[in-house]
Parts: sequence; structure tokens; C-alpha cells
Amino acid sequence: MKRYVKVIGSTLYPVALMCIALSATTQIQANDRVFRIGTGGNAGTYLPIGTLIAQAVNEYELPRVSNNKKGWMYFFLAQRSNGSAANVREIGSGLLESGLTQSAVAHWAYLGTGPLKNSKKISNRRAIGTLYFESLHLVASTECQIRSVADLVGRSVSVDEVGSGALLDVSPILSVYGLTGDEVKIVYLKPTDAMDRMRQGQLDAFFIIAGYPISGVSELVQEGNATIISIGDAVVDKLLEAYPFFTADTIPAQTYSNTSSVSTLAVPAQWVVDADLDDALISNVTKALWDERTLKILAEGHPKGRAVSIKSALDGIGIPLHPGSEMYYRELGIEIPVVSPW
Repeated sequence: MKRYVKVIGSTLYPVALMCIALSATTQIQANDRVFRIGTGGNAGTYLPIGTLIAQAVNEYELPRVSNNKKGWMYFFLAQRSNGSAANVREIGSGLLESGLTQSAVAHWAYLGTGPLKNSKKISNRRAIGTLYFESLHLVASTECQIRSVADLVGRSVSVDEVGSGALLDVSPILSVYGLTGDEVKIVYLKPTDAMDRMRQGQLDAFFIIAGYPISGVSELVQEGNATIISIGDAVVDKLLEAYPFFTADTIPAQTYSNTSSVSTLAVPAQWVVDADLDDALISNVTKALWDERTLKILAEGHPKGRAVSIKSALDGIGIPLHPGSEMYYRELGIEIPVVSPW
């Protein structure tokens, strides 16, 4: 049985309240519903992209949804979170209705495989679509003479915080290089904390996965505190063979101040929802996402927003689509992919 989003009342998080203000015409009424989008931390791309999506869908003004002959409107709020893994876990729990996540994380959680093979399957998640591809960044202190992943031996390296998608994605990369916790001094820090530690000379390197350019990384590089390290073409090929959700990627030269192009990996960033949400609601949400006005807001609001395109909406989908989203794509004549049993 499909369910509708619950009223949040006066318990909105401060970041959610901030996002309401993004639409000047938005006013919450007593019987209106809140639709939260789990994003990420301040240093990444999820928070600004999720905020722009919330703004655009609110301005789109979805049709009222009827329940017992009482109509209500939805208000979309970008909510700060710990990222991919936390979003997938919290959708449908009463904390989130939807969230941004990496395709690999959603797939591993859905099947209970990969790095999440010892976790309970989270099979009640469905995709709206792929937004853009996130690039893996290995950011190294300029003081450490790190030239490759192999040079991380004996170094203090942050792999992001527990609950992040980056942590799950970094594990196979270190594994291919034969690096374990015995060779590398692994720490678990939020990207903003990792950046602060690097400035203070207390951290040698950190991994972050986000759409480039990442503002905090740009600042570190411009200050002369950090450089971006290539993953290496040979290792990229091995990872692509073992993990099909990865894509070969290049961070273009000059993306960060005075840097050459960097060979790395990318993973699809997707908008995922609770499977039990109403089909008509999610069909309208999907329609609003791909509306020309939404795409314009994304393109003008963030550099990575220019990469959001319906042409890649179903690229890298690793879990089933929500029936409402599938309904919308079928109306457009877009072929629905079969979920790969990676």
C-alpha cells in the first residue's frame, strides 16, 4: 500500500528551514507535507545540488495530492546529512523521504553485497534517476611528496567518515594497490575536518568523492597546501573490470589552480526514494526534476549542475526505478534498463 509523506510540524531542522526560504512564494500551511532530500556535508556537492533541486521543485508547484478529499501541497527540503550510505539507510525511517547517493552504495545496500555484505539488505529503495557523475579525488599535502596511491604507505589518510559512500568506494581502490590498515594510517574524518587537519600539517592525504570543482579542495590547492593525485590508468582498468559501477574519468587540467589533468574514477550520483511513496507523486517529482526550468536553475546554480541531463538519467542505475519514475520515462519512450546483478 502506497503511503504519503508525514507532516513534520514544528520539528524541522535548521537547514530545512533555511531551504524553505529559497522560494519566495513558498508558505507552509497547516495541512501541508514536507518531502526531505538527504544530501551531504558542507564540503561536497550533494548539499548545494540538493538545495537547488528543492528550490526548483518547490517553484514547479506540484499538483495537489488528495487524501480523504483534503488536498495538500509538498515542500521539498534539502537536509544536511552524512552522505550516501546514511541517506540510503535513513530513507523511509521517518528521517528522510529521499536522498542523494552513489549508485554503488544504493546497489550494495539493496542486495546486501560488496562492502555491505554483512549488513541487512535495504530493499525498499527505488531510483528516480542519475543526476551526474562524481569524481574520486585523492588530495595530498604538498609537503609529503605523494605522487601515487602507492605512496600512501606509512601516511595518515582520511577515507571520509563512517556512513559515507566515499569510505565504501575507497576500500576496493586500496585493495587493488594491496594496501591495508597495516600499511596506511587510516582515519575517519568529515571532508571539512580533513581539510582543516591538512592545513595544520596533521594529515597527509584524504579521499573525497564529489562533482568537481570542490570548493574546499580548490581553496587548499590555491593556498599551496595540496595537490590532486592520479589513480593511475592501469589501476583504473582493473577497477573497471571488477566494479562495473565505476567509470573512467578525467579531472580536466586547470579545474584546480595550476593543476594538470588527473586520471581517476567516477560514480553516478542518483536521487533515490522510498519505494512506498505514491506513484503519482513520484511521477510528478520526476517530471519536475527534468523540467527545463529545473535544469536551468541547476546549471546556473552550480558548476556540476550543468552536467544534469535527462540523456543520462538512467545511466548506472543499480536498483529498480520507482514505478512513478518508470511511468514518466515510459511516457517519453525511454528504454528502461534491467538492473545488473553486479
